[in-house]
Amino acid sequence: MGAPSITYESPKIEKDNTFRDYLQYQQDRELQLDERADQARDRDSAAKRRRREQGALGFDAFSQNLQKQVEGGTTAYADAQNKLQDYISRFDLRAGFQPDTQTRQQSYFEDVLDAEGKKTGDRIRKTREITVDTPGATPGFEFDTDAINRFQNQLQTLYQGTGEIDTVTGEKDRGIRGQRFSAGVQKAYRDLLGREGTEDELTQAMSDFDNALVKSAGDFRDQLKGSSEYTKQFNNNYMDNYYDTMYASSPADRTDSEGKVSKKRKYTFDSSVLPGFDADTLKDTGITLPDYEKYFSEARSVAELEDQRQSIAQTRDFIYQSGITSLQGEIEKENRKIEIQGKKDVAKIDQATSMYSNLIGSFNF
Repeated sequence: MGAPSITYESPKIEKDNTFRDYLQYQQDRELQLDERADQARDRDSAAKRRRREQGALGFDAFSQNLQKQVEGGTTAYADAQNKLQDYISRFDLRAGFQPDTQTRQQSYFEDVLDAEGKKTGDRIRKTREITVDTPGATPGFEFDTDAINRFQNQLQTLYQGTGEIDTVTGEKDRGIRGQRFSAGVQKAYRDLLGREGTEDELTQAMSDFDNALVKSAGDFRDQLKGSSEYTKQFNNNYMDNYYDTMYASSPADRTDSEGKVSKKRKYTFDSSVLPGFDADTLKDTGITLPDYEKYFSEARSVAELEDQRQSIAQTRDFIYQSGITSLQGEIEKENRKIEIQGKKDVAKIDQATSMYSNLIGSFNF
């Protein structure tokens, strides 16, 4: 009988999946971190989206208000352009808005199966496309970015005009800029020359404006100041102000009931400024003084006033000279009297001396 056959089975060793499990843990953690990062970005994107939507919704009201400001003259065209660009940039309106839903690529891990369809415990990373709500987007929200360009063109046309000629009136469409220039030209004529600009002058000004020879009403005003008419008017105004100050007058005092401004002024004569004089003595000269109070009671031209004021000065000098001459005459008369009386006294003394001499001689023996 032979020896029995003995079969030994090796002990079953369990597979160590520690590293695999740790790797899968890290993979799951990585997905979680990516998801949290996406959520943080979505919150930030949602806040920006809601703010941009509010800006887009308010664009119509903003643009209408800005247009009214330009039309009313409270905001200059250049400032309006800056405000518009600032509004567009602040809400990033030109970038447009994504739909309220969007597709994204999502990462995930898929279990590896064996031939029998059982999980092997391994996984592979894959991506898939999913549809999500756009963060912060309002369902059905839309914004036409072309509205920005349309408003810019509308604002520019409003300010600069189309340049077309009206077949009825024959006037060129120069927009608000042209209207304000025309009004500024008229105001320049009124302010600087004291009159309205003629039709020919306005036509020439607008032609220069169209040809860029004059850029603005302020530029036209500066050029008008260089004209000979303004120089003459300026000098006249300067002299008017000077004479109004000198004669205590004003344009209102010189304006009649029809609105015409006279160049004549009144001068208040004060007779006390003349030196006192003896009328009888002055009469002996054969000269009669003018009646200045009566003369100056009526409005006179500047030339007449200046001439008579010079006459007053001459009259004052004449009176002083007459007084001095009269005084000299009196002095000479008194000196003459003294001289004559002195001669008489000397003659009497000589006579008495002669008599005394004769008397003394008669006593000589």
